[in-house]
Amino acid sequence: MLSIQSETSEIVQSSIDGYRPQATADAVGQLFGQVRIETDLNNLIDDIRRRRDKADYEANRPGISCMILLAHSMGLVEEEEIDQAVAADWEAVYRLYQAVVAKIMDHLNQESMSIAGIDLEHNDFESLCFEMQQSQSEGVFLVMGIYPRFSQFSLLDMDSELAKAVAGCLKWTIFNGGIGVLVDDLSKNWMMMGEELDALKEALETQSHLSDGELAEIFLENKVYPFTEITEDQEYLEDRIGYLKSVLTNNCKSLFGELPEIGEIRRMLAGWRKSNQAICQNPWVKFIRETIKVWKWVEKSGLKASECRISPCDDSHGDVYMDYGHVIGFGFDWEESVVRDVYDDIAQAGENPEGIIRLNPLACSEVGERLTLLAKSRGLIRLAEVINTDLESQREAQ
Repeated sequence: MLSIQSETSEIVQSSIDGYRPQATADAVGQLFGQVRIETDLNNLIDDIRRRRDKADYEANRPGISCMILLAHSMGLVEEEEIDQAVAADWEAVYRLYQAVVAKIMDHLNQESMSIAGIDLEHNDFESLCFEMQQSQSEGVFLVMGIYPRFSQFSLLDMDSELAKAVAGCLKWTIFNGGIGVLVDDLSKNWMMMGEELDALKEALETQSHLSDGELAEIFLENKVYPFTEITEDQEYLEDRIGYLKSVLTNNCKSLFGELPEIGEIRRMLAGWRKSNQAICQNPWVKFIRETIKVWKWVEKSGLKASECRISPCDDSHGDVYMDYGHVIGFGFDWEESVVRDVYDDIAQAGENPEGIIRLNPLACSEVGERLTLLAKSRGLIRLAEVINTDLESQREAQ
């Protein structure tokens, strides 16, 4: 409680004209001296919060119900807890909703960390996060967000058969999890670079005998699209052509051909056990085995790649697919510069890689499985990062 008081002052003599300055000060002091603020600020803040929560509850009842049912389908809240909250009042339901959102996020992050090892440091690997939203036109949905990340793995100097299996596992993981894109696909599909590669590939079909400088001169003289949209500097274009050639000739497909599916990778692993025990001792085999476990889980759950997919956001949420949030590279020299250019473009546009998962009461179990697959996929990528870092450290120490 705030109290401002003044003590009684001694009487001061009047001036020649009869004015006593202290008398005025005493009057002012008496006017303000006994003021007390009796309002309990804590109760006021609690009341404000309660009104805010009530407004949120009333505006988002369908979404709140879906989130509670989603947590129940994932085994994170018992039916008895739901019944007790519903029988109480709106505040109990709202508190349960807040609790289950935290439980879902924690469960998914624990799922990811458990694959790579909970005892390891994962501070630099962003936690999975989402936000429940609803609208009259779109219904209830989760907006998933991921912080842009580039994971480059050193597969070029590995045993070719083992590297091909690892690359196949990485491709399966990001495609089925809906969490990333191979840097090869990124280079082909991102803005003008794909058009540059197509134009250069077409030119090389008939002019492969020409030097990079000669090609640059021809492109500028004949105003070949899209090169003249990018530059008029022949020296710069010559360097650019050399760079683009490396992308065309040194990539996943040129190195590995068609990547194997998980069924083929399982057969490869069985063959190694019989005839190549040296490969079986490689740490990357753990990653392959964990990927096969997740693949078996998907097959058992019945969750297909087309069900409960992470849909791209619209203009109200973001323009960049969630896939762009995690780029996977295999160790080619050109990969890092491509990813840097893409991420710079995303940052300058003020966009974020995001995706949407639709929610409705009848599909909560499928959504829970999709979120779990997302978490498992992120855990597999994290495991691959840990293995790759350990092997690189061992090579540097030798």
